[in-house]
Amino acid sequence: MALLALLALLAAAPAAFGHAAFLGSDPQPGVRLEGSPPRIALTFTEPLNRELARAELVRVDGGDVAVKTVSSSARRLVLRPAAALERGAYRVDWHSVSTEDGHALEGSFSFGVRTAAASGGHSLEQSPLARDGWLRVGARVLLYAALLLFAGALLLRVVLGARGDDSWLTGRRLEPLEGADLERAQVRERAVTTDLGAFAVGAAALAALVEAVDAAQGFSPAGLSDYLLANVAGVGRVGVVGFALLALALWQRSPRIAAAAVASALGAVAASGHAGSASPRLLTILNDWVHLLSGAVWLGGIALIVLVWGPALRRSERDLRMMVARRILPEFGRVALPAFLIVSATGVASLLVQLGSVDELWRSSYGRVLLIKVALVGLLAGASWWHAVRLRPRMLAPVTSSEQVERRHWRVLRAEPMLGVAIVAAVALLATFPLPPRQLGEADEALASLPACDPCPLRRPARDELAVAENAGRLVVAGWLRGTGERVTGTVRVLTSKNRPAGAPITVLRARQSSCGPGCRRFSTTGDVVRVAVRDGERRHVADLPARWSRHESARARGLLRRAQTRMRGLRSVRQTEKVTSGPGSFARTDYRLQAPNRLAYVTGGRTETVVVGRAQWFRAPGITWQRGEYAGGGAFSTRRWFRWSSYARDVRLLREWRQDGRPLAQLALFDPGTPVFLRLTVALDDLRVLRERMTTGGHFTKTIYSHFNEPARIEPPEVGDER
Repeated sequence: MALLALLALLAAAPAAFGHAAFLGSDPQPGVRLEGSPPRIALTFTEPLNRELARAELVRVDGGDVAVKTVSSSARRLVLRPAAALERGAYRVDWHSVSTEDGHALEGSFSFGVRTAAASGGHSLEQSPLARDGWLRVGARVLLYAALLLFAGALLLRVVLGARGDDSWLTGRRLEPLEGADLERAQVRERAVTTDLGAFAVGAAALAALVEAVDAAQGFSPAGLSDYLLANVAGVGRVGVVGFALLALALWQRSPRIAAAAVASALGAVAASGHAGSASPRLLTILNDWVHLLSGAVWLGGIALIVLVWGPALRRSERDLRMMVARRILPEFGRVALPAFLIVSATGVASLLVQLGSVDELWRSSYGRVLLIKVALVGLLAGASWWHAVRLRPRMLAPVTSSEQVERRHWRVLRAEPMLGVAIVAAVALLATFPLPPRQLGEADEALASLPACDPCPLRRPARDELAVAENAGRLVVAGWLRGTGERVTGTVRVLTSKNRPAGAPITVLRARQSSCGPGCRRFSTTGDVVRVAVRDGERRHVADLPARWSRHESARARGLLRRAQTRMRGLRSVRQTEKVTSGPGSFARTDYRLQAPNRLAYVTGGRTETVVVGRAQWFRAPGITWQRGEYAGGGAFSTRRWFRWSSYARDVRLLREWRQDGRPLAQLALFDPGTPVFLRLTVALDDLRVLRERMTTGGHFTKTIYSHFNEPARIEPPEVGDER
């Protein structure tokens, strides 16, 4: 009945998106507002536990802001400031708990009121050790270790046909043995199984308590109730305790019912883990359930042999050790190999569900922990094969048997539970990750499907990432790249002029890749350049993104930019040639001359001329006399304010250094996710002058050359009515 109830509960549960992940906000992350917003609305992918989901508004320079929190719908949190927000940068910190999977997530984003935001994108907490995560990991280690061993003990009694005290591990089939040895082993088996059951119940209760306190952000009876009784995953955590307690009470009187109860406890663990928030939900939970059942049989059997017989084998005669090797180990071997094969098959299926693509094994932290788990399982399988196939036949054969072979056999067998503990620790760490890679990608896809904004801030790169962009016709190809040795991994997106996903067919050339949403590819490749092919209608464009940079030189790059900007602002004169396009068929050229401290003259390709001196501006087109007006609505022009790269330098990377005609040069990559704009500057290192600039932003692609530094220049106000 317990199994049927659990299956019914899982079947009735809706398909989950994968945690209550952040979907979007109003105002957008990274945006600059010219006035105080009347409200801040956050939208999530899943219905929220309204008692546990929270958000707060703080000033970046310090201090909370009084707000009223309201829920306008099941998936939205709305903050209403008690008073108009003053000029400054603000941050919204949120904490979500889904009613569908019970997992807690945290993140933050920033916006500015009459100033720039503190960051350009949304930040999601991805560390499993955040918020005292080591407590959750530790509780999970205790739970998995005790429950798997307890489940293995009960399941093996049923699978191997044990009746009463006639178990496969210490039953009468082992006679003739010295009565004392067999009786001690039987007493020890009962004690070990009972202790494991009691420990599993306590560990399940501890794990549920620790996770409930984390979700509720503190200990309170109301918070525990809201977490443990408000969703399938919470009820599943309570179910683990209840099913384990039932199995403990019945295992000696009704082994089959106890085995069904402990199997249900493992099912509840699967339902309350990451499988409970994957899709298709029922199939992924069933896969993880089978994975846990077979793992309990395999790992539990190995550990039980060592726990029950280990002490006796150390002090007993060789005849007893040989009896265990001839009768107990082969009996367990009948189910160990099938259990291992099922563990492997279901593990691969779970890997694909949680990762989305195989290359996430080395690209993501989750994948690297999973890779360690796979390696540990391989080591344990190798150890089992070594002692069962290579050492045991030699030990039991009268001709080849030796004390050295026997010692090696038992040493390998005793080491296997230690590998099992390491596997359990890896599993516990995986279970506490906020979002596996595939679900993180699904959150990105959902975020990409939001209605258009103008402009739309983009994600700020991590410390070890490079954000660069290039145009592909009228579209923008933006990349967030990571480099490890010769390999480059990352994400590229194709964006429209409003920085929305273009949906155009996209391919990263000569790379392993997978989709991450409309106009998006995750990839892994080699080389100094990432080549991205985009088809826009009938045209095919290829954008080349630089993929190499000095990963530990960001501070130096920012200092170099600051000094170069200061040097350019201090010039007496300079010329600037600017070429702009918005895609095929469009082109404009403008030639600028600047004379310190407050003079500017420029002429466009259409021969339209402009002269600026301080607050005054003169303008004329071909065939029209000079007309006088005010510069920029009455403001005063200054050459010192002309060069403003630092305002777009939220992230600065040093791409490369080289020598050209004997002159040392450096190229910097700048990124501002809020505008958003990507810049590349070529700086001469000998005199810190900027020689070239390349700007990529929505529908606006500019190449600029700077020359004639400090050469004699004379810009004079024209005479009104002059048609020269």
